[in-house]
Order: sequence, then C-alpha cells, then structure tokens
Amino acid sequence: MKGLKLEALRGSLRTKMTVLFGLIVFLGCLALAYASWRQASKALEAQILEALQKTAKQAAETVDTQLQAQMRLVEDIANRNIIRGRSGDRASTLEEKLALLREELERSKRLGFKRMAIIDKEGNAIYQDGSRVYLGDREYFKKALAGQTNVSTTVISKVDQTAVFPIAAPIRSYQTGEIEGVLLATLDAEKFNAFVSSINYGRTGYGFMLDSTGKIIAHKDRKLVLEQANFIEKAKTDSSLASLAAVHSRMARGEEGVGLYTYQGVEKYLGFAPIKTTGWSIGINVPAEEVLEKTAGLTHAVIWISALIIGLVLALTWFFARNITAGVAVTAKHLGLLAEGDFTAEVPEKYLRAQDEIGRMAQALKTLQAKMRPLLSQLKSDVKTLAASSEALSATSEEIASSSSEVAKAIQQAASSLERINTELGQTKASSEETARLAQAGKQELDELIASIGKVREAFGVVAQKLASLKNSVGQAGNILEVINEIADQTNLLALNAAIEAARAGEAGRGFAVVAEEVRKLAEQSRASSDKIRELLRHINEETGAVVATSEDVARQIANQLENVEHTIKDFDEILGAVESMVPMIEASHRETEAISASAEEVSASAEELSASTQEIAASAQQVLEVAKRVEDQVARFKV
Repeated sequence: MKGLKLEALRGSLRTKMTVLFGLIVFLGCLALAYASWRQASKALEAQILEALQKTAKQAAETVDTQLQAQMRLVEDIANRNIIRGRSGDRASTLEEKLALLREELERSKRLGFKRMAIIDKEGNAIYQDGSRVYLGDREYFKKALAGQTNVSTTVISKVDQTAVFPIAAPIRSYQTGEIEGVLLATLDAEKFNAFVSSINYGRTGYGFMLDSTGKIIAHKDRKLVLEQANFIEKAKTDSSLASLAAVHSRMARGEEGVGLYTYQGVEKYLGFAPIKTTGWSIGINVPAEEVLEKTAGLTHAVIWISALIIGLVLALTWFFARNITAGVAVTAKHLGLLAEGDFTAEVPEKYLRAQDEIGRMAQALKTLQAKMRPLLSQLKSDVKTLAASSEALSATSEEIASSSSEVAKAIQQAASSLERINTELGQTKASSEETARLAQAGKQELDELIASIGKVREAFGVVAQKLASLKNSVGQAGNILEVINEIADQTNLLALNAAIEAARAGEAGRGFAVVAEEVRKLAEQSRASSDKIRELLRHINEETGAVVATSEDVARQIANQLENVEHTIKDFDEILGAVESMVPMIEASHRETEAISASAEEVSASAEELSASTQEIAASAQQVLEVAKRVEDQVARFKV
C-alpha cells in the first residue's frame, strides 16, 4: 500500500508542478549566481589590472627619476676641471684625476655606485684603483664619445664578473672643449634589483625590469639577471613561452598597458610601464588565481541565498499545488467513469459552484453528459437500421457481380480469337518487311560491288599504262647501254695506243704507261658492267610483257563480271517492287483486326469493371454490416 502511494505521488500533478517550479527557480538562481560571479570577477579584474598598471607606472617614474639623478651626478663629475685636465693654473695629472674619482665614489656609494673610470678615446679605461681594461667595444662608450650621456643595460663587469649598470658621460677638454675621453661610473645592479624586487602586489605578486631588447635586468630570481635571460628569444624554440614572450615584446617596444600570460603552468596578470630615459620597462605581475580568490565570499553568499529561495519556493508550490490538484483529481475520476460508458454519475455540486478553472471544467463535464445521453439513445436505434440495410445491399450486389462475370467471360473468348488473327497478320507483315529490307540491302551491296569493280577496272588501266611506260623506259636504257659500250671500246683502244706510245718513249713514258693501263682496266670493267645491266633489262622486259598480258586478261574478266552483276540488280528491283506492293495490303488488314480487338477488349474491361465494382459494393456492404454490429455491441455498453 505504501508503495502504491509513493508511485501515485511520483506521477501526481502536484509533484510535477513542485519539481517544475523548483527546477525553474534553481536554474534562475544558478544563472543569477553565475552572472553575479562573472560581473564581480570582471570588475575585480579591471580593478586589479588598473592598479597593476598604476603601480608599474609609479615604479617606472621612480626608477627614471633615480637614473636621471645619477646621470646628472656623473655629468657633474665629468665636468670637474681636474677631470677635464686643469688643476688651478696647470694641467691636472692622472693621479689627481683618480684621487678625485676615489673621493666621489666614496661619497656616492650609498647611491649604489661601485666603480669609476676614465676612458681615453681609444677605449682604454683606468679605474679609480688603477686597474686597467679595454672597453672600446662597449656601446655606452661609443655613445658617450659621440657626446651623449647614457646609461646602459646590465653588463657583466670585466673586473669582478658582477652585473652592473654602466653610466657614461663625455669628458671635454678644458682648453679646446673637444671630447677627449669618457667618464664611466658603474651602478650595482643588485641595488636596482633589490628595489624592483621589493615592489610587491598581494601575497605573491612581484616586479621585474626589462631592457629594450627584452633582456631581464632586474628580477627577484637573480639567476635570470646573471644569465641575462631573454624570453622573447627563448620562445622561438619553446612554444610554451609564447604568451610570456608576447607581453615582453610589448614591454620592449616601450608600450604601457596590461596583459595576461602563462608561465610554468601559472596564469598571471601583468601591468607594465616604460622608463622614458632608458627605454627600459618595469612590469608587476600577480597570479590570476590569487585575484579571483576575493570572489569566493560572494560566490558562497549567492549559493546560500539561492538555496534558501529554492526551499521557500518548493514549500509554497507544494501547498498551492495541493489545493489545485484536489479538484483536478475529482474531475479525472469523473472522466474515468465517462470513459467506461457510465453517463449516470453526477458531478459533485461542490465543484460546480467553484468560480475558477476547476468549476468551469466541472460545468463542462455536466454539459457533456446532458448532450451525450440523447445522442447515445439515437445512435443505438440508427445502428440497428444500418445493419438491416447493409444485409439487403450485400445480397443484391452479389447477384449483379455473378451476371457481370458471365458476360465478361464470353467477351474474353471472342477477344482471344481476334488476338490470334491479329498476331498472325503481324507476323506476316514482319516477314514481308524483313524480305523488303533484305532485298534492299542486297541491292545496296550489289551497287557497292559495281562501284568496287569499276574502281578495280580503272586501277588495272593505270597499271597497264605504267607497265607500257616501264617497257619503253627499259628500251631506252638498252640504247643508253649501247652508247656506254661504244665509249668503253673507244676508251680501251685509246688506252692501248697510249701504252704503245709510252713504250716508245722509254723510261720517260713509264708513268704514262701505268695510267694508260689503269684506264684500260676501267674501260673493261665498264664494258662488263654494261653487259650485266643489258641482261637485267632483257629479263625485266620479258617479265613486263607477261604482266601486261595477264592484266589485259583480268580486265576482260572484270568486264564480264560487271555485266552479270547488272543483270542481278534488275532481278532484285523486280522482287523489291512485288514486296512493296504487298506490304500496304497486309498493314490494312492488321489495322482492322487491331481495331476489332481493341473494341472487344474495351467491352471486356467494362464488364470486368462492372463485376469488380459490384464485388466491391458487396464487400463494402458486408464491412458496413460488420461495423454496424460492432457499433451496436459497443453502444450497448453505455448507461444512459
């Protein structure tokens, strides 16, 4: 029993309304909590970023002021007469200059100065303690030698290998005013590092400083300063430093602003500002997690308030839903009785008097009962009448269907006979058309044969002409060979005479005799070659004559074949004419039988349609009868 109540409770409208309103309120509170947290986070983030930037700007101004003061101090020392080469009314000595540097260094140690030196124009430096080193390759030396007092980024001292800030100022000659050297003062980078590292924000935020190339020159991690770390360069090989390098690039360009980056897995906010005198930049960072910790209290408060609102809404929803669902439950129960066919039960008077939606629903149920009772009574009577009419219609339809079926069978037999006749005529027509087609094709092939024979005949004529021309050419070649033989005989005779004359000449004609002998040999070779050619020409002449005779015989045979083919074409023309005159008569008979067959088929189809229609009517009448009986059974269930 307890299980049934629990199941009913789960499916009740009251439970659904409570859950629905609770879900709506929960989602609303959740959205409100998120919006509040988001808005507070944005406001806090904007406030933190503004404070970071302001702090960085103040620190940059402080460092800038200190650097300017220290640069002015170095300029003042460089402008002392002793440093410029004058001591009273004489030139100052190197020892006097170094003594002055030692005095000034002692006074300015509290400002962070470590060492001072005088550098000549060649870059040779001598410090206050007399130690010497070459600094001509340093950029700050070159700028000072050009007349510009400047402070350099951190460098590793060549003397003690510590990080220092060099400040260089030009030394002008007391006599000429020309630059004759550079005064160098090195600031202890640790002093600046301590100052920058002392800039804190929140619990873990701290400051650092970059030069214009992105190199770290002040940081709480002294190792980064000594290594002269540059994350812009490191990011080229380490993609995890990309966001940090992007912010450092903005700082190196002298921008003022804020940024967000990730370093060693920690997301941080950063405010930065440039140091105008040097082009360096100071940045102050703080972990984003630390910033967002301040929104935790607001988040907890919103969660507790949302939970209280949700609980209150659920309680109120449960109370009001109980009053609403009581009337709905009674209405649902009454509708269940109507669904079972019981229209005798009355709606409780309590709900009929209600002025809300439940009362209107009860009134509608009462009206439905009042209208359905006479309808159900009339329906019972009409169903009985419909059943009787359906039985009569079904019997009549079956008789009509039987008669239509017999008519259709007779017409189908007649149509079958006409179809056979039509098929035989179609076959005769097809055979006639095939005969005409074959006769036409044979005629075309014979025409093509005549054309081919004509071409062969023409070709044999051309061959005969070519053979006759060849025979004439062979004859002309024989004549030419006769001339060649005569020339060879005369040449041989001349060579013999020359040999005789050479023999008479003795030793002087020996060379001529040799030539005459060679000429005679050539003449004999020409004679022998011409004899061989004459024999070949004779053989060619005989073969050519035989070919000419054969071609003339073939030409006569071709003429006879051409005459026979022409007689055959005339016979094919007569056959084709007879077939063409027979085809129209067959087509006319075929069309008439097709028309008769089509008419028979139409009559048969109409009879079949009539039979099918009557069968459908009978089936429909039977279905109506069955439906009427089922409706009668169903209507009998209603209580009115």
